[in-house]
Amino acid sequence: MFAGNVHASCFRVKVKLSMAKLHIVNRTALPLQTDLLIAGAHCAFATNSEEILSAVNRWRCSSRPRSSRTFEMKVFLDSSLPSDRELKSQTHFRGLHHLVFATIGAYELFVFDLFRKQVAGAVSQAAASEPEFWDAYWLPITVGIMGATVGIVPVHSACVDFDGRALLIAGTSGAGKSTLSVALARCGLSVISDDWTYISQEADGLIAHGINAPVKLLPDAIRFFPEFSERIPKKWFNGELALEVQQEELCRSSAATRSRPHWLLFLERTSEAGCDFVPFCAEAAQTFFESSAERLPGQITEALTARSAIIRSIANCHCWRVRTGESPQVTADAIRRFCETN
Repeated sequence: MFAGNVHASCFRVKVKLSMAKLHIVNRTALPLQTDLLIAGAHCAFATNSEEILSAVNRWRCSSRPRSSRTFEMKVFLDSSLPSDRELKSQTHFRGLHHLVFATIGAYELFVFDLFRKQVAGAVSQAAASEPEFWDAYWLPITVGIMGATVGIVPVHSACVDFDGRALLIAGTSGAGKSTLSVALARCGLSVISDDWTYISQEADGLIAHGINAPVKLLPDAIRFFPEFSERIPKKWFNGELALEVQQEELCRSSAATRSRPHWLLFLERTSEAGCDFVPFCAEAAQTFFESSAERLPGQITEALTARSAIIRSIANCHCWRVRTGESPQVTADAIRRFCETN
């Protein structure tokens, strides 16, 4: 997350030119304030723009006191910034101790202060008025960066709910987690997330949170799901070309946003027929998630300790490796039968 492909000197110029804008954010009393709940994290949100407030509307929650689960986010609409929307896919990150700098396109900038649990940013009119930018891109990125500081651990896995118990599906990129999630939804399970799942430790156990984001399917997935063949792939903010499927289209009941982790499956594609379930050790599962977690600075030792404890708890779920050479539908049927008996 902290490394981008932009040349370091160019990045420093962008940051230097934009930091004055962020000083304005911190000095200005942003009059519009609300509470957001993003994947279990409480965000005390402030802005100077009614359009931004409207764009984040679906995340709003009832007012609540600040706690260890709270981070602050201040967003300043700077009408002098050019509306450089075609460059939104060009987002770059740099880390400096407990600070993370993010440039979006050529003009917009956010600074994440992990130690103080604060985010400040300046955006253009185009970003301010686009709900999809906030819903599908920037707020998920924000909780991905800030989550560990408030006890929410992002893990690279899909998640589906089966009768109140969560099934986490991990694996390398390209293993087919999203495609399998859709197939499991067709089997009656509810999709929590198809890419990143956010885990918190509550008094009564782990909770897996989703953000009710659209499921992204690679265009070649239509060979398994011909009902989506007439959809036109769209270019996402990260440059990926994918089909968008709303979770409400997949679930027979209302889409779930949280569940309790119970199973952890590591998906492995093979060229051999069949679908086999092989026990997977907790130590290997912990290593997988630790190695894929974002680096955190040493200044936030409490967050580092809490994240490691949550990852250990995730690894102690009922953990299996699923080796399959079958279609997503056949694999999903096998997983459902497995969950019914384990």
